[in-house]
Amino acid sequence: MSGTFTASAGYQTVDFQSITTSRVTTSVSGVTQRLQTGGQFFSFKLKSPALTRAQAMADYSFFMSQLGQAESFVVTPPVVSSSRGTASGTITVQNITTTDPLLSLAAGSKTIPVNSVATGTLLKGDLVKFSNHNKVYMITEDCNLDGSSINQLNISPGLTTALTGGSQTITYDDVPFTVYLDTDVVKYITQADGTFRYEVVLNEEI
Repeated sequence: MSGTFTASAGYQTVDFQSITTSRVTTSVSGVTQRLQTGGQFFSFKLKSPALTRAQAMADYSFFMSQLGQAESFVVTPPVVSSSRGTASGTITVQNITTTDPLLSLAAGSKTIPVNSVATGTLLKGDLVKFSNHNKVYMITEDCNLDGSSINQLNISPGLTTALTGGSQTITYDDVPFTVYLDTDVVKYITQADGTFRYEVVLNEEI
């Protein structure tokens, strides 16, 4: 890992996408078979606004230090990493005390039991991260936290790493991503007015 990146002047746009590797085969009769062959990861393009030379070089020197795709680093992308819900307080993964077969802390689970002193809402489409691994997940159903009982947090994709109830917390606002550059070539563009711009595509490291 090679540091935490904070842009000198923010970003003009963020192109955000989810990528899942699948294999599709089609028979002579036209029947298709589809199979997921790899894990899911997020990828996003960050496009800078017009920068001064000092701002551009501060950002560019950080990307240079990543040695192309060799290193990974932490970044909190604007807008998409922020919560839209009303939740506040610490949310903790809970030991299972229910017979619901869908609730699980095992790798692959998409329904996680949570409990906390927190109240408020977590909204579908927002992002969360568990404290014991780097993967970021998307909430697929609204979750209403009442501050006492066990609640169900539905996510996608399924957990890449098992959780331990009571010892992991959940980040749900300003969610950080562990990423790497998707290319070994990093460039910037100078403008006629003396400003600088750049674009980078970052892939989530699993």
